[in-house]
Amino acid sequence: MVKPSNIELLYDYDKLLERLYQKLPTRGARASRFELPRLIVERVGSKTIIKNFKQLCDVMRREPRIIMRYLLKELGAAGNFDEDSGSLTINIRVSAQTLNTLLQRFVKTYVICPTCGAPDTRLEKRDRAWILVCEACGAEQPVPPF
Repeated sequence: MVKPSNIELLYDYDKLLERLYQKLPTRGARASRFELPRLIVERVGSKTIIKNFKQLCDVMRREPRIIMRYLLKELGAAGNFDEDSGSLTINIRVSAQTLNTLLQRFVKTYVICPTCGAPDTRLEKRDRAWILVCEACGAEQPVPPF
């Protein structure tokens, strides 16, 4: 049986609040900005190869085929992803600056939560629509198809 004095200790608001603050991470612990790794781009003839494409996909937490489809559609080009080497081959010459601009646009639209700004999101396809679901704040936002 619980004594009344123990109940007061269990449910004391100030102690519960203090306990909550102790369990929360410090504000400086979270990265303030989402950064992509530097692109390693190689041009071979009329083709452009992104050597660290798999690493980019892992940082963004997106499947390579989704990012590949976006890039190829925006560039109006054909290409393929080599799973063994983790590289993306685009069948036209593209500058690294153009690729960086497209990837930043992809991150802004399909990775960063528009509500809280966290990069902890995932893409879900519901019926025929793509939904950006934030794992940090729980917000759901429809995004344009790609």
